[in-house]
Amino acid sequence: MISRAVLLVAICAAIVGVSYGMHSPIVPVFARDQLAADYSQVGLIGTINYLPYMFAPFFFGMLLDRLNKSYMLVSGVLLNMFSIFMLSTVQSVPEIMLYRTLAGVAHALFWPSAEVLVSTNTTPDRRVKSISTFIAAWILGFMVGPLIGKLILDVFNYIMLFQLAAAIMAAGMVPSMLLRRYGWPAVQKDLEVRAGTVQIMREVAARPTLSSVILYYAITFGVVLAVLPAYMNEASLTSQDIEVLFFLFGISRFATLMFVPRISVYGVLALALAVLATAIAMLLAFVFTSFLSFAIAIALVGLATSIFYPVTFSLVTRDTPSGQIGAKLGIYNALFGSGWTAGPIVAGLSSDAFGSGSPYFAFFVAGSILAGSIVMFKRR
Repeated sequence: MISRAVLLVAICAAIVGVSYGMHSPIVPVFARDQLAADYSQVGLIGTINYLPYMFAPFFFGMLLDRLNKSYMLVSGVLLNMFSIFMLSTVQSVPEIMLYRTLAGVAHALFWPSAEVLVSTNTTPDRRVKSISTFIAAWILGFMVGPLIGKLILDVFNYIMLFQLAAAIMAAGMVPSMLLRRYGWPAVQKDLEVRAGTVQIMREVAARPTLSSVILYYAITFGVVLAVLPAYMNEASLTSQDIEVLFFLFGISRFATLMFVPRISVYGVLALALAVLATAIAMLLAFVFTSFLSFAIAIALVGLATSIFYPVTFSLVTRDTPSGQIGAKLGIYNALFGSGWTAGPIVAGLSSDAFGSGSPYFAFFVAGSILAGSIVMFKRR
């Protein structure tokens, strides 16, 4: 039976996911189409968006072990709503960078808060199932959002799309505020928290395979969200086509979740499969530029993403006391954020310097090497 707290977090995630799905795939296209941004600027916009996630989760994670988690969740939803609405007013690349930075801070508040609310309101033996419920709701929202975005763009324009996405985000305030009673932290002494944080950082350093997979996942995921839509648009796909492709991305993620409990028992080998699927998707994006090839590539990325997140979450939170979950997830989210931040700007600069398809070939090579290394070390 799903607890009321997990259900409320899932409802909030679904609402926020719809809003993200409506506008996120279109931001790179909007920057290229309306603001005349080049690939380096598109990559920089993505990097600026993800930069707060490189630093904030570590500090927010420690705060989550001390403050009411619902307050931070509400703050994330509010700041998200504001940043999305302000996209409808931008007239230049620096302006869109400013509001994407605010969106990054908002996500750094929202996501760790939601994760910790789920974890601390679930027994360890049901934690993977609860986080799967949360991520399924998020994916469902992110799957429906692009379809709604396509319908809006069929009738209206980018401005209306951003304003309606902000209005839907506002609805996430309701479940966020209802989570107040479930967000109070476990009682811990400051000395225990500091000691636990040092121990957690040592654990992270002692798990290079997990850290490498998280970085690869973060880099490629950041590029898929922040740069790939502009690459698709260059290949003559319309904004509506791109929204449909991200709907397929959501379907793939949602469908894969049903098999994750079976796949997750293989641990790091499951992660090797996800890395390989992502590498193949990158190769497809490099070699072919049709709607069909992009559809297959984005479906493979969706499959990989649904393996990456629950499996890494399970490996990270396993045997972790509830009072240290915030700090531990904060450190790993900061690691994810560093990859998320680096990916778009590296891809953008590479696209301008070596051709728009060059980053995808590089990600194919890197992913193939990483997947092969995981399998070889596991056999030893």
